[in-house]
Amino acid sequence: MDQDVDLPKTTAFPVRTARVDGNGTSLPLAEARNRAAEFSRSESIVFLDVDCIPSASMIDRFQSALRDDDRLWMGSARYLPANATDGQWKMDDLSLLARPHPLQPDLDEGERQPSEHYEMFWSLCFAIRKSTFQQIGGFDGSFDGYGGEDTDFAFAARHAGVSFGFLGAVAYHQHHKVCKPPLNHFDAIVRNAMQFREKWGVWPMESWLNAFARMGLLQFDIRDDTLSILRKPLSEEIDAAAAVAPYGF
Repeated sequence: MDQDVDLPKTTAFPVRTARVDGNGTSLPLAEARNRAAEFSRSESIVFLDVDCIPSASMIDRFQSALRDDDRLWMGSARYLPANATDGQWKMDDLSLLARPHPLQPDLDEGERQPSEHYEMFWSLCFAIRKSTFQQIGGFDGSFDGYGGEDTDFAFAARHAGVSFGFLGAVAYHQHHKVCKPPLNHFDAIVRNAMQFREKWGVWPMESWLNAFARMGLLQFDIRDDTLSILRKPLSEEIDAAAAVAPYGF
């Protein structure tokens, strides 16, 4: 997104790329994923965030699950500590160092867990049949920038009658600094939250909205169903929110 890529040459399998440009202020995440799905020549599509490393078995696990059960399968991200991928790292090293996210199921390799908790879907590592992706209608491109577009996709899947589940298909999330709460995405989160509420009748990202409210940035009351911006975060507040957590969450 917003840049050309220069990938190492490989003869193991064909690699094709496409460029998607945003408006210069936010990343076109939904549009980029839709373009990738259109670009795919396979009936099985795996989506993986750029800061993640697939385990050696991830593709096979997804392929097997999609062959047996047509549903939206969310993989198992494992979070790496800082410097885990420095130097000549090995896949076995990543497996030993990585930790599961405390808010997501901790599945064994290959384990499948059907779920009705569509709100728990995260788009950093998932797989779906191309025909099912088209049945859902893809990601809603009107969600611009960070926040809400993946939950909207999951809700659209439920609305379309597509089943959901968690799968022990492991990807390793590389450590990087994060903002807690994500003040660096304040505008997009608020905008997308309001759009999500209008579309689905519930508020997404409540913990972030409540955190913004505690900082005096928002007037947010879920009981009264109101949200309004009081002020934007200051640059020094954004800098102060930047955190280097042990595993990046």
